Amino acid sequence: MIPHTFSILEAGEKLVVDLPWCRSNPEEVHEKTRILTQDMQYRLTFDGKIIKKGKVGRDFRIEVDLRGQKSGVYTMQVMGNGTTDGGVREFWKQHIFVQTSSRKTPEQIREIANRYAPIFLFSKKEQYFPVALGDLIHSPELLKSNGKISVDSIAGELHVPITELDEFLRHNGHADYLLNQSVFDLDGVFKEIHGDFRRSVVYYSYIEDKNSDRFFINYHTFYAFDPKTGIAKMLNIGPHVFDRESLTMVFRGDGTPESLVLSGHLENQPILFLEKLMIWSTGRVRIPAPDPYGPSVDTHPIVPVAEGSHALYPTAGLYHISLLTELAGHVFRNILQMDTDDDDPREMDTHQVLLPPTMPSDKFANYDLRPLRFDLMRSEPGSASPLYDPSVCALVFSGYWVDVPGLHNERFPPFSRKEMEIEDWIDQAYLWKWEELPPDVLKHNKALSEYIAKHLKSPP
Repeated sequence: MIPHTFSILEAGEKLVVDLPWCRSNPEEVHEKTRILTQDMQYRLTFDGKIIKKGKVGRDFRIEVDLRGQKSGVYTMQVMGNGTTDGGVREFWKQHIFVQTSSRKTPEQIREIANRYAPIFLFSKKEQYFPVALGDLIHSPELLKSNGKISVDSIAGELHVPITELDEFLRHNGHADYLLNQSVFDLDGVFKEIHGDFRRSVVYYSYIEDKNSDRFFINYHTFYAFDPKTGIAKMLNIGPHVFDRESLTMVFRGDGTPESLVLSGHLENQPILFLEKLMIWSTGRVRIPAPDPYGPSVDTHPIVPVAEGSHALYPTAGLYHISLLTELAGHVFRNILQMDTDDDDPREMDTHQVLLPPTMPSDKFANYDLRPLRFDLMRSEPGSASPLYDPSVCALVFSGYWVDVPGLHNERFPPFSRKEMEIEDWIDQAYLWKWEELPPDVLKHNKALSEYIAKHLKSPP
């Protein structure tokens, strides 16, 4: 039976968390952790500052009034007396996204998200497409696999059945837990969940700048598997189960766009754009908005997706990262790469373009745009609606979803740095300068924009 160690009941003006395992079976808690459940203490911090600390009551429920506090990622630590050393030891640590207030309603956020929703551009050889969060944890393929996932927990190593993974994530979101990928067969079930470009799902989330009137709309894509390409794939360095990518539209307080920030790969990992020898190591680039040179259709930016890794880039072309050289998007001409097997390298296949819901096309598919409600991050899901997807409750798990051998493990939103420290993430991004690129790159951007626009249905 999956333990319910830490459950989030409310996370708004009032934060309410529950410790069901401590209440229902204190003897088992002591047996497995060597920590006494009586006289437990808690500490809630935000941006490194203590917001509240105190004793855990006998009902093992902690309530904190957060009226007047800022929205963002808080950290709750629970401590208890250890019976092996006699000292106070940490029993639990979990990050919690709390939205105490919002300047915009869910309906207003949805309208903005739809107006600026990106167009995703894939390579001809791409095999994986964005999936719904529910497909990562309880798709039919997973449920039939009888697989288990390993987690080093406070009670020792756990082997969580995939059929119970959703429940585990919602009630055991320790910040240091890692979903151990080593138990997976990389040729097995997760690798076979490719997603269907005809039924792809993209999520959006809303965050406000803590220090100004700016706000951010993030667009998130999730994949069951990241296969990489080229030498990295051949050497099995980098492929991993679970993947998440995102881009951010930055808005001024009056609602006008300020910039577009695209992220791909790790910080401190040099990325080289082979068209112009542009090099950056911030992990993301920032493009002023509106952007007269980048590919777009009306208010919708065209975002090239790297084949295999799913990293996002400002323009189609070849990029070099360590052992990995990857193609982002579709290349019309022979300057970078051309598939000589194609009769016409300019023609795009149906799977290469994913359009927002508001842009119907006879040639390309539309993705489903769903809200990733950071303001409703609770352990128990509510009822499904156009403004709420119950599967997002799995994201209360604040540990590491992505286990990459030899590289950095990664969290899922809202606990990656691009959400936890979004102001620095945005403002320290590498500033992309179109004027430093050859004219042919700008011509290519224009050709992409015109090609996609030509294949849209005319409004009735």
